[in-house]
Amino acid sequence: MSTSIIPFLCGHMYSPFVLKAFAIGDHNLEICMPLPGFVQQAYRYNKNAAYWAQVWPAAIGLCLFLQQHKEYITDQQVLELAAGLGLPGLYAAPVAKHVTISDKEALASAYVKRSAAQLQLKNVTATTLNWENALALPLPGVVLLSDVNYEPAVFAGLKKVIDHFLQHQVTVIISTPQRLMAKPFITTLLPYAAQQWNSAVTLNDKETDVSVFVLR
Repeated sequence: MSTSIIPFLCGHMYSPFVLKAFAIGDHNLEICMPLPGFVQQAYRYNKNAAYWAQVWPAAIGLCLFLQQHKEYITDQQVLELAAGLGLPGLYAAPVAKHVTISDKEALASAYVKRSAAQLQLKNVTATTLNWENALALPLPGVVLLSDVNYEPAVFAGLKKVIDHFLQHQVTVIISTPQRLMAKPFITTLLPYAAQQWNSAVTLNDKETDVSVFVLR
């Protein structure tokens, strides 16, 4: 990963960021990430809301899967939910028709917009959105989700969103680390799994087993 520090304005807030290049197979994808000190200050009263501010192994795993299976996103309207910094959506954009990258945190969307500009992607929309509100959006062709099934309290709501898209013949691709607490939730999705892909992802010198499920 390469890094360089650059300032930019997010609304009326000074938001420094680093450019980090993530290796996706033989391709490097450079995105904008907030400085850790900025995140700690902005979320000092609610640290759990800052999960968006880093790239997780499941996001890289989803990119690796899409690199091998571009047929799922080529010329498609793609929607990434709970995207954080939006690595999979940004990766999909060069072959997709249009990509909407959403997260409930407005700061996350601001960084995604900056990344899209940095990458000169003209077909990316970044928006602030709770996944529950995605039910009211125009139907995409494909929905991307990575590392969203980490809190059992949200599993029922997440399943409702996934069911909505599946009932409307939208392909849902979900990437998850192989974490024990998520197993019951993933089990409920298996009847819809048209494809499963597993790989070890190395990030920050740590290896994580990641599974990707294509749901239809």
